[in-house]
Amino acid sequence: MPKSTRLFFLVGPSGVGKDTLLNHLKMREYSPDQPLVAHRYITRPVREGDENHVELSQFEFNRRKQAGLFLFDWTSHGYQYGIGKETKKWVKSGHNVIVNGSRKYLETARKMYSKVAPIWITVSEEILRERLAQRGRETDEEIEQRIQRNREMEHLKLKNCTYINNDQSIEDTVGQIIALIEMNYI
Repeated sequence: MPKSTRLFFLVGPSGVGKDTLLNHLKMREYSPDQPLVAHRYITRPVREGDENHVELSQFEFNRRKQAGLFLFDWTSHGYQYGIGKETKKWVKSGHNVIVNGSRKYLETARKMYSKVAPIWITVSEEILRERLAQRGRETDEEIEQRIQRNREMEHLKLKNCTYINNDQSIEDTVGQIIALIEMNYI
């Protein structure tokens, strides 16, 4: 029986390593079942070291949203985020696809598209604080706000969601994701 293809919705707090995981998945082959990495459309400027996203003006984002070009869209931290409808076509054509999603939007995404398979990346608080400080985008106060928000979000612990801890090496975490996809567990 052929494996079903899905849209993997990768979520977790800022600083948990989602962008690094996605970059690794884009850079080398781990498996024939490896998901295609979809980009996001964001009303945030592209900055060096940031995720590879398509920067849109507020005007252009709204035009695309009104035209029905997004499968999913949400607002977070003052910016709008969109996942293009093209991802649904990729899944339908037999490809696994992975996107950088939002924890708050996860339940909405699951209701809107039955092929959503959530992967929730976690990390210890100490490592999260260290990673946020290393990337240098937030003040100490903003880092503590993100830590507090993560504590609040961790209480959600949703059903039918795969949780993967990213305290270990990036290769180990990518390996766990690929193994779950190959075994069709997610």
